[in-house]
Amino acid sequence: MISDDNVDQVLKDDGVDNSLLEPGHKYENMSTINIKQIEEELEFKDSWAVRVIYNKRFGGVIIKQNPGEGNRLHYHPDADECWVVLEGEYEWQIEEEVSRVKQGDIIVVKANKWHKITAVGDRPAARLAITKPDVEHIYED
Repeated sequence: MISDDNVDQVLKDDGVDNSLLEPGHKYENMSTINIKQIEEELEFKDSWAVRVIYNKRFGGVIIKQNPGEGNRLHYHPDADECWVVLEGEYEWQIEEEVSRVKQGDIIVVKANKWHKITAVGDRPAARLAITKPDVEHIYED
């Protein structure tokens, strides 16, 4: 098994090169934030991720990816994770179950459950991931 708690590196390894995850940046912990505002101000044109929530208890990262992109099969040994689908559609695998989710859906995965997310459809998809800050990701070798 491989362990990684560097969320920036995890996203890069999943193909997201445009990211803003360092604590204390302009978009973190704003009382109101808009996904289009982030894209326009940061001039993001492709897959990207921005941490919008960061505190001692939980963090939130908006992740936007093109169809076919997503993350690798993994689990978190000490944290549950949830997501809100902001745009588009995803194929969501939790353990052996695979489902298709769309804008407005909320997904919850308990700690120690293998999961994988892939953007599907004909346009980019975006999700807000919420879990403990700097959560540990466990991957198979």
